Amino acid sequence: MRLHSAFSLTFLSIAVLFNFTACGSTPAETPPKEESKAAQPRVIENISYVDKDTGVAHTLDLYFPPGEHAKVPLLVWIHGGAWKEGDKQPSPMMPLLVRGFAVAGINYRFAPDHKFPAQIHDCKAAIRWLRKHADQYGFDKNRIGVFGISAGGHLAALLGASNGVKELEGNVGVTGESSDVQAVVAWCGVGNLATLHAQGGKNDQLDYDSDKAPVSMFLGGTAEKNPEIAKAASPVTYLKPGLKVPCLIMHAERDPVVPFAQSQELYDAWKKTGAPVTLESVKSDQHIFISVPTMMTVIDFFQKTLGDKESLTADSAKAPPATAAAAKDKNASKAAPTEADAQKASDTQAGRQLKNAAK
Repeated sequence: MRLHSAFSLTFLSIAVLFNFTACGSTPAETPPKEESKAAQPRVIENISYVDKDTGVAHTLDLYFPPGEHAKVPLLVWIHGGAWKEGDKQPSPMMPLLVRGFAVAGINYRFAPDHKFPAQIHDCKAAIRWLRKHADQYGFDKNRIGVFGISAGGHLAALLGASNGVKELEGNVGVTGESSDVQAVVAWCGVGNLATLHAQGGKNDQLDYDSDKAPVSMFLGGTAEKNPEIAKAASPVTYLKPGLKVPCLIMHAERDPVVPFAQSQELYDAWKKTGAPVTLESVKSDQHIFISVPTMMTVIDFFQKTLGDKESLTADSAKAPPATAAAAKDKNASKAAPTEADAQKASDTQAGRQLKNAAK
């Protein structure tokens, strides 16, 4: 798969834009103020979520909202890359920091060296680690949401759909904690690997019949030759009545990489569970369609499903700040990137990731 467009705005630029919008002012209307480091978003990078594992695949980054908060909702970013490449940085979720959310970006193992279910085992292990350390870092373990794009969208949907499914839990890292999530945003991901080939039709860019195709590397062979594995790896398999996880699905109408029909199928299955679900059709012919309007849809969804401004305000007066707890971590805490840093990242690391995000 190939990415056909790059982000038009840097992630930090979007964050700054939302910050001004939230405050109801512009730079010209509000004079600049000297702010302490405690009032800035902060980040701790490359924390291992699997004890004694120093590999990059089992690491995560933590981002904390400005100011002092406790028991904040946590949003977990899952990157794309055809299940075979990519990185947790950069994350498009930075705008949510100024809305009082904490953010985690996670890595996971890649195909073909690690086939399904390694990727979902890692995602669930990261959620269990985050829930175990919720009090230490100031997260609300009962308000954890996930957002993924492309392959990450598939994994985010699979996480939410398989809440409580022991068969996908694995034994990586922390055990004894729940890997359940409370809200899901899935962009342009696969919902049913068994129907993906047929839906791709003549416009297929995934080369399904090749052993080197992303799906084949992920499953250990084509979906047609491995129907049981394809079924086990499909979010629609686990969507049963009684699921209580709200979901926002977004997909470009003319996606040239993952057919829109995949999200339609995922939506239809999610709707039958009785859980709130929305399918947003984006008028685009690009696989990746990030913009201020599409990110605003994501922010609104998470604020409605996980946000609680009154609770956040009350909690912040009662408990130690998340940033203070985070600073005690063995990894050094530092200020989040400046806008200039974000622009540089957009030209280098972001560019590399985004070229792979649609794969």
